[in-house]
Amino acid sequence: MERLTVKGLVLRETPVGDNDKLLTLLTAERGKMTVSGRGVRSLRSRHMASTQQFCYASYTLVKSKSIYPYISDSELIESFFGLRGNIERLAFASYVCEVADHVSVEENGDVDLLRLVLNTLYAASAGKKQIALIKAAFELRCAAVLGMCPDLSCCSVCGVKEAQLFYLDIFEGNLVCPDCMERRPSAEKDADGDGSSYQPRGGYQRPVSIVTPEILNAMRYAIGSDIAKFLSFTLTDDALISFGDIAERYLLHQLGCSFRTLEFYKSLSVHD
Repeated sequence: MERLTVKGLVLRETPVGDNDKLLTLLTAERGKMTVSGRGVRSLRSRHMASTQQFCYASYTLVKSKSIYPYISDSELIESFFGLRGNIERLAFASYVCEVADHVSVEENGDVDLLRLVLNTLYAASAGKKQIALIKAAFELRCAAVLGMCPDLSCCSVCGVKEAQLFYLDIFEGNLVCPDCMERRPSAEKDADGDGSSYQPRGGYQRPVSIVTPEILNAMRYAIGSDIAKFLSFTLTDDALISFGDIAERYLLHQLGCSFRTLEFYKSLSVHD
C-alpha cells in the first residue's frame, strides 16, 4: 500500500454511514483531493479535530484498493476557531471554501490558491478586518490567481493612467476613461443613467462599474501585493460598498456561476 503525506485544508465534508466522512482537501502538492475519513465522526476518533471543515492539517494517506485514499494519521495545524463564534464569519468562510472547491483541480497543485484561502480564513477568524473588505479583496485576488486578472494599468482605449474616475468593463476586465466612454460609437448608459452598463454598436448591454481613484488603488493593491499582505489597506465606508460590489460582480461573471453560500451570506442581517 502506498503512503502519502500532504498538508491540506478541508473545503467540504460529506457524512458517510454512521461514523465515516468523505473530505475534500485543498493541497499545495496535489490540488483538490477527495479522501476517506474512516470513523472520524466518532467521539473517540483521534482524527476528529483535524477533519472538520475549515481545518488545516497534515494528513498521512494510505492508498488501498478502495476508490479514495484513507486517513491513517493526522496532525491539526490550524482550526480557525474564531470563525465558529460568529455567523457572518462562518457564512463567509463557507463561501470562500465553495469558491475554492469550484475552481481547484484534482492532481494539479496550486500553492497560490491555497495561500490565498488560508490567509483569507485567518483574517476572517481573527476579526480585525471588516468581512466586507476581506471578501472583496479575496474575490479580486482569486480572479487574478486563476488567470482572470483585470487590466487596471490604464484606459484600454487611450492609455491614460490617471483620471477622476474610470469605468471597469466587467466582461472584458479593462478600464475605460470617461472621455473614451463618451466617444464610443453608439455608447448608451443604462436606463438609470448611473453608468452601470453600456451598449456598444450592434451589441447587447455590457455591465460596467464606476471606479474612483480610491477604489482603483485598493483594487491594484489587492491584486498586486504579496498574498501575505493583500489585506493591508483600508477604505472609507462608501468606497468599501462600491469596492465590494465591483469585486463580486467581476468574479461571478468571470466564473460564470453563482454560489449557494454567497446567497446565504448576503441574506444575513449581521454587519460589521
